[in-house]
Amino acid sequence: MKKIIKTIIKIVKSLIFIPHIASYLLINRSKRILVNKDIDAEKNRNQITYNRIIALLFYLQYSPYYRKIFYKRIGMCSYLLSWYSPGEKTFLPYANIGGGVYPSHSFATILNAKSIGENFTFRNCTTVGSKKDGHNELVPTILDNVILGANVCIIGDITIGNNVIVGAGSVVIHSVPDNCVVAGNPARFIKKNPDI
Repeated sequence: MKKIIKTIIKIVKSLIFIPHIASYLLINRSKRILVNKDIDAEKNRNQITYNRIIALLFYLQYSPYYRKIFYKRIGMCSYLLSWYSPGEKTFLPYANIGGGVYPSHSFATILNAKSIGENFTFRNCTTVGSKKDGHNELVPTILDNVILGANVCIIGDITIGNNVIVGAGSVVIHSVPDNCVVAGNPARFIKKNPDI
C-alpha cells in the first residue's frame, strides 16, 4: 500500500511540470536541440533508457540545477514557470551555454562568460567572470568538453581550450590550450588530458 501511495505522490508531483513540457514542445527548433542535448547527456551519464519527455520530467522534478538551465534555454516562458517551481537560487548561468551541460551540485556558482561550448561539466562554488566589476566584455570564453572541479575561478578575457580539465580549487587567469589538465593557484599545466 505504501508503494502505491508513493507512486501516486510522484505522479501528482510530476503533473506540475506539464506546462514545462508544453513550453519544451513549443520552443523553437534551435532551443529544443540544446535541451535535447542536455537530456541525452544526462541519460548517458545515468544510463537511463526513458524517452526524452519522461527523462525531462524526471530532471525537472528532482534537479533544481537542471531546472535553472532549462529556464535559461526556454527564454521568456521561464518567468511564468519558475515562480512555482524555481531553479537553484545560488546558481546563476548568465553565459550562452552549449548543449550537453552537466551541473554537478552547482550551488554557489556564477557562469558569466562570452560563451561556453558543448559538454560542459562543472561543480559547486565555480566562478566564471571578469576581473573588475562592470567589465562584462572582459569575461572568458570556454570551448567544448571542459570539466571544472569544485571551487574553480576563471577570470578575465581568456580562452579555455577544447578537452580541458581544471582541477578543484584552481584560479585560472591565463588562456589554457586544448587537450590538457591544469590546476593550482594560479593554474598551470599539469599534463596532457589522458582521455584524449
